[in-house]
Amino acid sequence: MARIPPVNASGTHDYLPRDLARRNHVFALLRETFERYGYEPLETPAIENTNVLEGKYGEEGEKLLFRILKRGRSLESAASALDDGTARTAGALSRALSDEALRYDLTVPFARVIAAQQGKLLLPFRRYQMQPVWRADRPQQGRFREFYQCDVDCVGSASVTVEAEMLAMVSEVFKRLGFTRFVIRVNHRALLAALLESEGVASELRAGVLVVIDKLDKIGADGVKSELTGLSVPVDVVDRLMVAVSITGAPETVVEQLSQKTRLGEHASGVAALDDLKRLFGYLRDLGVPEGRYAFDIATVRGLSYYTGIICEFFAEDAPIGSLGAGGRYDELIGQFTGRDLPCVGVSFGLDRIFTAMDLLGLGAEIPVTATQALVTLLGPGNVAASFAAAQALRAADVRTEVYADEAKALKAQISFADKKGIPLLIVVGDDERAAGTVTLRDLRARQQETLPLNQLAARAREILGLDALGGHGTSISEIC
Repeated sequence: MARIPPVNASGTHDYLPRDLARRNHVFALLRETFERYGYEPLETPAIENTNVLEGKYGEEGEKLLFRILKRGRSLESAASALDDGTARTAGALSRALSDEALRYDLTVPFARVIAAQQGKLLLPFRRYQMQPVWRADRPQQGRFREFYQCDVDCVGSASVTVEAEMLAMVSEVFKRLGFTRFVIRVNHRALLAALLESEGVASELRAGVLVVIDKLDKIGADGVKSELTGLSVPVDVVDRLMVAVSITGAPETVVEQLSQKTRLGEHASGVAALDDLKRLFGYLRDLGVPEGRYAFDIATVRGLSYYTGIICEFFAEDAPIGSLGAGGRYDELIGQFTGRDLPCVGVSFGLDRIFTAMDLLGLGAEIPVTATQALVTLLGPGNVAASFAAAQALRAADVRTEVYADEAKALKAQISFADKKGIPLLIVVGDDERAAGTVTLRDLRARQQETLPLNQLAARAREILGLDALGGHGTSISEIC
């Protein structure tokens, strides 16, 4: 029999227990933070109708939709048509594809839910969602085809206070994860539109100009200027745009400089966007977010076409893998489903990129690598009952306990197993302990041990693990991160 290579699909991951222990800890941190800010959980199906997804992500995003084939022999029909001319190929492929696709993100499905549940949800409604999404992308470091996203959104409020609290929450999340050098880059889509219009960029060139401006970090000011010229943007217009994208400094200073050095002050929607940003930065100060954690970056564009207001991206300054998350206001997306716009704003955390950044920066090394808190030895058939009794006493006290699975192994091998797995407590039940009605409790982190009666084991184990001091939930997330 031919052997099947045990290789996972490109751009996907197998998550082993050590990986999931860390992921679950971070997920718990995120949930706890979101719920403290008033957000509630939501989940949606992995499969969406294509008419829900299409027309929401821009031209590049449309190419990355994972479309689903119909069942039966449609795949064979499509494959045979590939060798028989373009017209027949197109028709066969169209018939082979269903009207469904894997979800590309969590925002559009959320908009569909709000539209479907209109009148049933109390607005403003805040939700968070952590589920996988799929994109037919080219895998590379920090870019996957299947990956988890984590979204928080608020629908039903046009107030900039929502963006401010959301960005304060983002800042708190990254701080608690251990990032010390991170920045939230902020801009405004209406401001960008007003800038291009007020500086005289022809309407047919504006989408291309935004794509070029978004490359500023990658190709520098000279590269941006060269590409803008290559798009046939007039030289004087290019020069004025370069003045705008070159303004740097404290966020409120950049707002003032844009008012003075561009024509935005003569454009109504530009003035309104600048006012939004002024309020946002003032609210962030009120919320106690340090100024170094956010910046006004006129070159932040965000490619998704549904954004209408303030937009943002999050970066770890010492981890060169791109943005760790992004978001913004999208007041018109839900209206595509209902015919009536609802104000909405949200951010998305790229969880897999965050984990990659944590690995690059050596963060989270202290997070437990296993959920198991105690290992009970099995030292010969005569001690099995006593070992089970110890394990059940610990489990009854909410201590996550594993019993070693081979009573024939020596104690040294069982200690090595617990050590390698990262289990903090080892409970030794040998002949002497069984005869005396005791157990030996080893703290493998402190390299200390004590012998005590079985009826005191659970209380002492909880004390060492710090469970009682924290209401029975173990080491707190804030202490870990």
